[in-house]
Amino acid sequence: MALDRNKMLRYKVLNECFRDMSRQYRVSDLLDCVNREMERYDFKSVSRRTIQKDLQDLQMEPHNVEFDPVLYASNCYRYADTSFSLEVLQLTPKDRDALARTIEVLLKRYSDPDEQNPQWQWMLTTLQSIAGNRPLESTDPYVSFENNEAYSGNVNFADLLESIINRHPVIIRYKPFVQKEAEEYKAHPYYLKQYNSRWFLFAEVEGQEGIWNFALDRIRSVRQWKHSYRPPQVDFNDYFSDMIGVSRNADMHVEQITLKVSNSRYPYVETKPFSEKQRIKAHDGQTHTITFPMRVNNELVQKLLSFGDDIEVLQPQHLRQRMAAIVEAMKEKYSPAQKDCVGR
Repeated sequence: MALDRNKMLRYKVLNECFRDMSRQYRVSDLLDCVNREMERYDFKSVSRRTIQKDLQDLQMEPHNVEFDPVLYASNCYRYADTSFSLEVLQLTPKDRDALARTIEVLLKRYSDPDEQNPQWQWMLTTLQSIAGNRPLESTDPYVSFENNEAYSGNVNFADLLESIINRHPVIIRYKPFVQKEAEEYKAHPYYLKQYNSRWFLFAEVEGQEGIWNFALDRIRSVRQWKHSYRPPQVDFNDYFSDMIGVSRNADMHVEQITLKVSNSRYPYVETKPFSEKQRIKAHDGQTHTITFPMRVNNELVQKLLSFGDDIEVLQPQHLRQRMAAIVEAMKEKYSPAQKDCVGR
């Protein structure tokens, strides 16, 4: 049975209410829950009569919903078996083929399948299995991606992703680590990027120039801003092509980076290059000298430091001096004199 989007959303909300063991839902409660979601998706509010008809229809073919008889007698609605879940989406074979093709097209927008990206392949395989009505045989995890379940920014991810997809401007309350109070920003959200187990939103801020980034764990709240949406003027594939991480200021220009890498660590740099434009400049038997274009930001410096003395920065000179200053400061902290001070 084909369902329109309005009814699909109503049934989705009702299904969640019927499974909720924490409270009891009367028709008025169900109506409130449904209309909150309707407003969220810019759908027209529904009437009490619509919900009452939904309740009647759901108890008939093909859904055959059974409600808890005790609660039903007092005009409250909960599944007799709360493990039951309503199958709202009914796909014909033609629908499944269309969905599978759509999934592939959408994923190609965000990753190149020719690169055999594991996350792309996992999403494509899983979603095509669902679209093809082929449930996964095992509920045990069989692929693991780096993720921080305790990351506080996760709470904002779904709302921001939805705003990007649906092209909704937002008002963000944001509190950087260095500020005592949160500030509000009216923003046009464009892109979400994960780096170092943290998520960042890239957006244009009303009244400001350029692209801003907001760490999701520093966002205190997100709400929709009733304003026309300004589409991005930036190709984010190009935006990130010459930088590591998420930091980018207007005065950060692309520079030619030249590094000397020890033979023992070069295989790591070769198989996981700093840039797709990385090239070997020289090889003297003990070291490889490589070069690539890149913007110098904090993330690049941190990555270079992670190699310890297996990498030496040759160019640009200001980056070499910056690395030297950091190494000197570290040397000072770990000097024998400092150790004696700590021990006292």
